[in-house]
Amino acid sequence: MLSPRAPEPERPTDLGNGSGGEVAGRRVALVEFSPSGGLFQFAFHLGEALAERGHEVHLFTGPRPELAPRRGLVVHPVLPTWHPGDSAVRSAVYGKLRRGIRAARLAAAWVVLAVHLRRVRADVVLFSYWRFVLDACGVIGVRALTRPAVLGIVAHEPVPKSDARNTEVPKSGPVLDAALSAAWRRMDLVFVLGEHARRTVVDRWRPAAPVIVVPHGDSSAMAEGASIAPVPDTDPVVLFFGTWQRYKGLDVLVEAFARVRRELPAARLVLAGAPGADCDVAGLRSRSAAVGNVEFRPGYVATEDVPRLFGQARVVAVPYTRAMQSGVAHLASGFGRPVVGTSVGDIPAVVAHGRTGLLVPPGDDETLADALLQLLRQPELATALGEAGRRRVAEGSSWATVAEQVEAGFGSTGQVRDGHGVTAPRDGDSGPARESR
Repeated sequence: MLSPRAPEPERPTDLGNGSGGEVAGRRVALVEFSPSGGLFQFAFHLGEALAERGHEVHLFTGPRPELAPRRGLVVHPVLPTWHPGDSAVRSAVYGKLRRGIRAARLAAAWVVLAVHLRRVRADVVLFSYWRFVLDACGVIGVRALTRPAVLGIVAHEPVPKSDARNTEVPKSGPVLDAALSAAWRRMDLVFVLGEHARRTVVDRWRPAAPVIVVPHGDSSAMAEGASIAPVPDTDPVVLFFGTWQRYKGLDVLVEAFARVRRELPAARLVLAGAPGADCDVAGLRSRSAAVGNVEFRPGYVATEDVPRLFGQARVVAVPYTRAMQSGVAHLASGFGRPVVGTSVGDIPAVVAHGRTGLLVPPGDDETLADALLQLLRQPELATALGEAGRRRVAEGSSWATVAEQVEAGFGSTGQVRDGHGVTAPRDGDSGPARESR
């Protein structure tokens, strides 16, 4: 049941967009089905930053969101979705039925979302990630119900992963591809987090909308108020943080760590995150036990526990075999930790080799071991790279910068709502570099 609608706040009329022009304050709806995890945190911080620029921002998400708004963002925990860490199976029957149950909940979430978006009458609606035919149908329905709002997406993963089978292989199929293509054609605006992602969107989906690269955002807020040990004061600890999925190369990391331990017996490896459906947890645990000094922390990591994990690490490993980008690499830089990552997707744009971390080829456990040993044995080098990463994120990826560029993108569609549901052409807007097809 919908609660009575609160009186609408006074909406600003003119806001600088960072490009010399003026942009009217918008009513922005951000949609993130998961109420926790990296995508939720991105939407949350972007929403707060947009609110600070004078926009009226609503975030629609699932139950019990892990962050509470502080800066004008209105969070609506109305969608009947679930947390990414909700992986416990109560019985064998429940386990078999869970996919069907979640599909029904996702369908219900789209219906609830459509009702709320109709009520809010947003000028701009931004999504984050589509994985299923049902998502594409939901987008098409929202397009029909919310005209003339500007519809957009912050495409964290432009091509969905096959979560249940093998995340190293993109999810695809004639029905899914056709449905997602229809959803992409209905976008007025597309944001991506790197050049590789931009090329993927343009080549795979060929949207008519502008495709704009924006920074990932600064995750250093998680370190505020926490006691983070300087890198030279840490033990030789390697941290892997995030969901355990096949494409993230955990098997390669454990093999690399076997050599690290032979040459540096005091070294430890911490694996922290929720196991994914395609992760062979039993095999990973067995091999890790044979290697030794591998600490398992399966399960979703609460935000209050994140500083301790990164604070005890000397280096953070991002050994992905495929990826568009890595929020973990940004997070590590926010804590002043160097990253050893692979040269895939847009990771090289975050991990500048020899300046903020070290890059290795994907799937190469020997080269990965070399890089880990170099930073574990040289705390001074690890410190220099970590601090350079912290500066780089703070200077170029602040949430204020992200919000400014997203705001500038609002005008790149050639349309702007005037606050009364009327769409009018817009002249003289400029914004970040973009491409459309």
